[in-house]
Amino acid sequence: MPGLDLTVELITHRFTPGSKAVLDSWYPGSELEMDPERRAEKRTKFGSIKHVYGADLMKTLRRFFEAEIAAKLPTARILYWT
Repeated sequence: MPGLDLTVELITHRFTPGSKAVLDSWYPGSELEMDPERRAEKRTKFGSIKHVYGADLMKTLRRFFEAEIAAKLPTARILYWT
């Protein structure tokens, strides 16, 4: 559609120890990878820890999604990546 202002926000999966416990209780047996040993640690501005994907995987994911969005939604602007 002409004049469409399409924006995209890309947020990768991350978890804290507390959110992991909640998700494990809500979805027992889930195959979602939430092994803290396989993730990088990121400290928030409040000092808590989030488990995030490592730098190499984040770069790969970002390149993939930016290319796919450009190919399928060429007028879209990516506002946020984390």
